[in-house]
Amino acid sequence: MNATHALPKTIRPGDELEVQLSPYGAFPGLRGDERVIQRCDRAAFEAVVANFRPEVLVDFEHHAETGGDTEAAAWVQRVRVDPVKGLMATFRFTDAGASAVANRRLRFLSPVWELDGEGRPVRLVSVGLTNKPNLPVRPVLNRAPAPFTTNKGTTMEPDTNEPTPAAPDFRARLLEILGLGPDADDGAILQAAENLAQVAAEAQEAALNAEADAVAEENKDKIANRDAFKRLYVANRDAVRATLACLKAPAPAPAARPVCNAAAARRPAAPANPLAACNSPEERCAAIERGLL
Repeated sequence: MNATHALPKTIRPGDELEVQLSPYGAFPGLRGDERVIQRCDRAAFEAVVANFRPEVLVDFEHHAETGGDTEAAAWVQRVRVDPVKGLMATFRFTDAGASAVANRRLRFLSPVWELDGEGRPVRLVSVGLTNKPNLPVRPVLNRAPAPFTTNKGTTMEPDTNEPTPAAPDFRARLLEILGLGPDADDGAILQAAENLAQVAAEAQEAALNAEADAVAEENKDKIANRDAFKRLYVANRDAVRATLACLKAPAPAPAARPVCNAAAARRPAAPANPLAACNSPEERCAAIERGLL
């Protein structure tokens, strides 16, 4: 296997080569039609290593991901995290891939991976052999005489003559995002980042409170204490939603009995008094004894 600090001038079918698959940093990308920021930090790369299962396909220009040819240029044998260079991968090249790389037809590697909810890569899906990488990685073969410097300041000496692609100016981009001038020092950058994080946290809290209020209104027949429900919802949204899904709908109120307003309706006549026909106290007593009252 070739050393990562001295890239070879050529490659043959069956050769194994370890190269940088991704540096550390935050990089824009596309997930379908959605623009995302890929957060390539140590934790992300460790997740990719933990979830790696050999062999992963290396195709030409991502054709396998776009419904095209699935011909293999190489197969990824293993991946590891380098503390300076980021995510490293070892490739075993096919005859087609070795020919494309050795003749400089295609020179760079471009990973395709799954992202978690925070934009961190978690699983390597495939790799494309391409000339237009989205990430600032070194070529598979290199002919540049000048030293290659990583974003951590470590210098490596390539043994070829062609220059490597320039790394993006992350500091300039960060200053632009934070609305700061080029002369801003680290303290100003940190303060602006903390302010931005605070604004984002407050906006998220306001949105969650509004959502809690809407859910409380939607389920008002099930909730006895609206304020307590909203506090629980903000503290653990998923658990409260799961609980609501388990509750029965409240029983409908009994239907009111109709009132009859017909004009012909009359009050029932009072029952006849059995003593009305008695003409004397003696007759009333006799009637009572016969059980008429």
